[in-house]
Parts: sequence; C-alpha cells; structure tokens
Amino acid sequence: MEHFLYRLSFTTALHMGKDAGAGSLDDCRMNIHADTIFSALCCEAARAGEVAGLADLFAGGALTISDALPYAGDELFLPRPILFVKNTRREGDAGLKKALKNVEYIPLSLFADYLLGLRRPQIDVEKFKYKFGRMVVGTRVALKGNDQPLPYHVAAWKFARGCGLYLVVRAEHEEARHTFGTLLARLGLSGIGGKQSSGWGKFEVRQSDVPAGLMELIEDSRAQYQMLLGTALPADNELDDVLADGWYALVRRGGFIRSENYAPGQMKKRTMYMMAPGSCLRRRFKGGMYDLSDGGAHPVWRCGNTLFAGVNL
Repeated sequence: MEHFLYRLSFTTALHMGKDAGAGSLDDCRMNIHADTIFSALCCEAARAGEVAGLADLFAGGALTISDALPYAGDELFLPRPILFVKNTRREGDAGLKKALKNVEYIPLSLFADYLLGLRRPQIDVEKFKYKFGRMVVGTRVALKGNDQPLPYHVAAWKFARGCGLYLVVRAEHEEARHTFGTLLARLGLSGIGGKQSSGWGKFEVRQSDVPAGLMELIEDSRAQYQMLLGTALPADNELDDVLADGWYALVRRGGFIRSENYAPGQMKKRTMYMMAPGSCLRRRFKGGMYDLSDGGAHPVWRCGNTLFAGVNL
C-alpha cells in the first residue's frame, strides 16, 4: 500500500458549485470533494468502457483519495478540524469565535500549533489566513430557447500564481496507481466542474511523494481523533459506531448525471448527505459505494471512501 501526492495546477478558471442548497452559477467554491473527483474519473473511464473496473478499485479499497485541497507554493493545507474544545477563558469572545469559523484550512506546517492553540486562552487567527486566489463573476447572455436575450451571471475561481489544489491517493498496487494517474491526466485535458464547454476546469498534473509530516498524520490510526481528508459516508452497518463521540458536519451532495446512455434527457442524481472534510471521529471506517440510479440504463455510483489524518489534542 503506497501513498502519492498529485498537484493540480489549473490553466483555466474553475467552477464548482456550493455545497448547500440548489446549485447556482453565480457562486462557487475553490475545493473539489473526493466524491466529485471519483465521478469525474468515471466519466473519463466511460469513454473507454472502463467504469466497472474503476468502481471496483474504489469499492475494494485498492484506491482511496482525499478531497482536492489547496496548496500555496510548497505549503500544503489541511481542512480545519471540526472539534469542540471547552475553553472557559475564550467563551465570551464572540469576535474570536467568528474569526475562527472563517478559517477553512490550516497549513500543514502549523497544524500542530493550531491544535495546541485551541486549549490556550488566545489564538492568533491571522497566521492561519491565506489567500489562494479570487472568485470572479462574469455576465453572459442566453439566446437558445428564449424569445429575448436573457443575461445571467457565472462565477469562477481563479487561482493565484503558485497556488492550486492537491490530492493524496492511496494505491494498493501499481496497476491501481497507473489507472488513477492515467485517468487524472486525461481529466486535466477534459476539465472538471461546470462550464467545461467553455474550456473551464482544465489543469496540469504533477506527481510527487507525500511529505513526511503529512504521511505521519495519515498513518496515525491510533490518534485521539481521526479527521476526514475528504467527503465520506460509512456503510449502514458502520454508522452507529462511527458517529459515537465524534464531531462532524454534513454536506449536501447532488448534481446531474453526465451520461449520454443513462436516459434520453439530462437527469439529476439522487440527493444525499455525506460527512464533510475536517469531521473528527473516534475511529476510521471503510465507507460505502452508493448507487444513485433511478430507473436509468446503468448504475451511477457515489463513492463514500476517503483518507484520514490522526488528530491529538
């Protein structure tokens, strides 16, 4: 079992819809969830008739991935841990609570400092704030199917120079790693996210070793908490044990089925809720594979597996 790190350097704008509520073109987020990456890889694999094989690799644990998380230069960032730490000297500081809530990612080099700071009377929030790029909103005009031109707004994320997204992949054998790397490279040429017809979501891929500091967290399966590095959902028979004494948030997962063979028209996936990256549980779990199809021509899978990082307070 080996781990690999892939840096995604975006050459075009990226549009990823927000987690909560109905999707909207005039808003977006920066990161890409693990289940979205899996779905996009399935679309690439479908062109060569390889979807079943790819799904088997993920379902059997031969491939497991994190979310695509931000990097800036050489610094990698982790999700902010979803934890409650009682700190009576800080409970009345509403401003600090709000500032901490706005911190989404923690630099790997300061991760231990952040955990230590949760128990201190004060924590320097400013050193955990980074800017990875900016959201831009443009106006377009819809002509097809309208009596009159209809303007609409489209939001996109543009990364700053030296910034992008990375993901960690655990591969059980070389064949699995090769399959993943090949599909990811092809996905970079096709694009991921919305507005691919406009050329958005394209990226270049660079593979490297996982840094020792991050590898230490990933391998720490005996830590006090196990933090999700991507969206995930335990199988039904795991759920009660996994949730006991843990801290977690839920994210809404929906979207459209991108398949020309599934149904005559475009159809939505069944909505489900998954655990958010940063959720901290008492133990790791394998996760399930969920068929979202509803009367279509073939299964539509959502992957509930991800990687974990050990967290000690």
